[in-house]
Amino acid sequence: MALIASMSVGVIALVVWLVVVFLSVTEGIERSWLEKLTALNAPLKITPTRAYFSSYYYLVDTISERSGYSYKSIGEKSVAPLTDPHDPEIDATPPSHWPEPSGVDPVKAAFAILQQEKGVVAQDFEISAAMLRLNLQKTQTFLTQVSYIASFADQSPYVHSLVLEGSELGGDGIFLAKSFQDHGVKVGDTGYLAYQAATPSSVQEQRIFVKVAGFYDAGVMSVGNKIVLAPSSIVHTISTASQLEHFDKTQSSGIQVWFPQAQEAGKVKARLQAAFEKAGISPYWKIATYHEYDFAKDLLQQFQSDKYLFTLIGVIILIVACCNIISLLMILVNDKKKEIGILQAMGTSSRSIALIFGGCGVAIGFASSLIGVVAAILTLHNLDSLVHALSFLQGHDAFNAAFYGKSLPNTLSHNALLFVFIATPVISLLAGVAPALKASRLRPSEILRSE
Repeated sequence: MALIASMSVGVIALVVWLVVVFLSVTEGIERSWLEKLTALNAPLKITPTRAYFSSYYYLVDTISERSGYSYKSIGEKSVAPLTDPHDPEIDATPPSHWPEPSGVDPVKAAFAILQQEKGVVAQDFEISAAMLRLNLQKTQTFLTQVSYIASFADQSPYVHSLVLEGSELGGDGIFLAKSFQDHGVKVGDTGYLAYQAATPSSVQEQRIFVKVAGFYDAGVMSVGNKIVLAPSSIVHTISTASQLEHFDKTQSSGIQVWFPQAQEAGKVKARLQAAFEKAGISPYWKIATYHEYDFAKDLLQQFQSDKYLFTLIGVIILIVACCNIISLLMILVNDKKKEIGILQAMGTSSRSIALIFGGCGVAIGFASSLIGVVAAILTLHNLDSLVHALSFLQGHDAFNAAFYGKSLPNTLSHNALLFVFIATPVISLLAGVAPALKASRLRPSEILRSE
């Protein structure tokens, strides 16, 4: 009995340990990935639709002297002193096929709504593309790469956490993904961004000279390693002059929105959609949470699927492990027939007998969970040492730092605790049903006669 009981508790505790450690580590990895993703790209983005680019308030800048006869970025539109810069006295008459002004500036109205949201920080963004060419001072060589050029979100309360130590914040330099360091790029290296722009005679290459101000952690997204963070003025210059006609304007600019709890993105989106609808500007904007980003959607969905799959496997293994409780309690019922008969002869009901053995199953499950959780806490506390030992045995890093960081998360997951302390006793209780029913159906006369 003692041997079977020890084996049952040990097997269940082992499964609980495995489930808690895995769920804690995967939840920590997911949280780290999301923090990097939302710090750089914001948990929610508001991008202009085709209706915005065909609206009067976007097109009017091209015929207005006050706007320099050129399209304005969303950031420039938000701070422009005039909603309608058109002056009928000096500017050309708008074409007849243009839509009439609706009376509501979609950009100013959008920022006004965002300012009313508590804890929300909003900033416009713009993305373009150019050829990056750097002069590597240390090796006296050149590095050339086609890159996306994105505006640096200096107003984000979280983006600075991605900037690596030694970077120079607050200047006009550019920030590169930390992978550039592996190619010998250093802070202070200079170069230029080259792009094609139309001139009065032809399309020629234009250059903007830049200096590397630092590096940032792009996270697990592969596209992050191709993004150069630059001042918004540089990005807008390239966007307005570049001949990249295939660049989707509905995705290359917009408004990034940050708030303390990224998990609340769905609720914030619903509130903003309702407010935009009420203000009459919803046709001009598309609101998307980080779950809908094209470059992150598949990875996040796969990560969730893997976590749910392992949780299901953990439940199945727990059920198999708890089957040992059936054997244990069956033997216990046969071993305690005399005591059961005496209790029934003294007036103990069959229900009480069943509860005794059912309670034994729950007690075994709870004790196993407690042992497994304690073992998991010790494992998480020494996780770095275990990973280093595993890396030493393999002869290389056990976990790729590009995906998992320099160290694995070792914070105990409250969701994992809740799962094992509910699932294990419940499954153990169900495993004890059959022995409990058998014990409750024994007759004292038959038991005492056989004794």
